[in-house]
Amino acid sequence: MLGRLTVALLFLLLVWGNLVAGMRAGLACPDWPLCQGELLPPFRLDIWMEFSHRLLAAVASVSLLALAHFRFRSYRGWSKAIPLAAVGLVAGEIVLGGLTVLMELPVQLTTFHFMTGLAVFLLAFYMLEFDGIRRLPRFSLDGYAPLFIGMIALVFSQAALGAYVRHAQAGLACPDFPACQGSWMPPSLTGPVFLHYSHRLAGYGIALTTMALCGAAFLDRGLGRYRNKALLLLILSLLQLGTGALVVLSGLNLAATAVHLAMALAMLSLLLHLWVAELCKKEGALSKAG
Repeated sequence: MLGRLTVALLFLLLVWGNLVAGMRAGLACPDWPLCQGELLPPFRLDIWMEFSHRLLAAVASVSLLALAHFRFRSYRGWSKAIPLAAVGLVAGEIVLGGLTVLMELPVQLTTFHFMTGLAVFLLAFYMLEFDGIRRLPRFSLDGYAPLFIGMIALVFSQAALGAYVRHAQAGLACPDFPACQGSWMPPSLTGPVFLHYSHRLAGYGIALTTMALCGAAFLDRGLGRYRNKALLLLILSLLQLGTGALVVLSGLNLAATAVHLAMALAMLSLLLHLWVAELCKKEGALSKAG
């Protein structure tokens, strides 16, 4: 239960942070750890969007620390490094959050803040799947595991690039879709246009990769056990493309951008589950953990 709660809180925290960025409310509380010089700031939508993001981060951090404590006690050997890494990343994330505000949202630091949060989410998901009692923690690149790890890295990189595009104010550098500035190949591939177009091409690449995986699951006996999940992954990737188009055509609508990130997190979760399933395939059906 604690594992599921922690993953859910981190999922919500990442999406909430996306909404804060979309509202440009990141500096509504320009001080840290206080907000507007107070522990409880005055009510204003942008202020409370940022302030509630901080509160949610605090709750998620406490939940993760509790989960890491239990996993550290149940893990053995090298695997104890996983909860320790999660705690270290959370500590770094707190520092990065403060610096991001105090330095007035520098693009590189803000993107790294997001990437660190995403890494914490992945570690929490790992600790959800491997409780150290019913399922011992493991890491392997046997079988199809490298395929799933590679796709996780691809989606992670795409999410990080999307965050950079967002914070660099390049989200509307290509205001049309599927064309970019009225052409399949924009007239100038520099600055914001290059960032946006690269993110778009990477999205196409991920969709094609999931199509290939889905096709292979219907043709290859070994991958056949993952057929339903591969099909779900393909649906998610196509929905991700659709919400990406909606983000652009709606002029960065807040709801569309939130759903766009939520789809990426759902894809990462499913890919992690596929990787765990490959690691545990000798044990038969996956047992519930958390």
